[in-house]
Amino acid sequence: MNYRYEIKVPISQYNETIFLNWFLSLTDTRIHNPPREINNIYFDNLNFLSAQNNIDGISKRAKFRVRWYDQNSLLSACHIELKIKDGKLNRKISIPTKLSHKDILSRDFLDLIKDNLDEIDYNHRELCTQKFLPIVQNKYHRTYYLHKDVRMTYDTNVEYKNLKIKSINNWNSDNLNVLELKFNEKQLDQAQELISRMPFVPKRHSKYLRGLSFCKMAVYI
Repeated sequence: MNYRYEIKVPISQYNETIFLNWFLSLTDTRIHNPPREINNIYFDNLNFLSAQNNIDGISKRAKFRVRWYDQNSLLSACHIELKIKDGKLNRKISIPTKLSHKDILSRDFLDLIKDNLDEIDYNHRELCTQKFLPIVQNKYHRTYYLHKDVRMTYDTNVEYKNLKIKSINNWNSDNLNVLELKFNEKQLDQAQELISRMPFVPKRHSKYLRGLSFCKMAVYI
């Protein structure tokens, strides 16, 4: 996948009516894909390197996760994903597997991708020298839209689970929904026009960092 912009707009559930009124006022907007539940397991090392790089605003960094989908109560197989950030641009490396999420709960991330290392265009030195294990699981309901040529997704009912403490199986609910705009350089003017009409302000937002906070493994607001 080529690099693209990903602009995140966290929206409090208390402002849901304001969001819906704005969204319904948009023209040239249509459903892009059927809605579905997204599930992620985020991997990190013992020093939370991936989380710390995000907090520090390191311009070139990566996030490691496994993702699967629940659509109409049918669970997909897992995709292993590396989310690569370079400044304001992002790209995703996705590797399909036949594994279920239960198959990867005790696996090291390098073990999951070792058969595909030659195909991955990424400097994976840290993955080869340190163990990256499952830390946080999250799930949310995602709807997909297209405004002119700008992709929009809206995530609601966001929940997190601590995977480091095996005895705890509780889900923690977030009070933020997340609107995300995804576009390339050609759609930049369209995206800026859309953002200028929005009653909310785009902000840095990480579901992984919020998951660490809700699971009491870090302090993040």
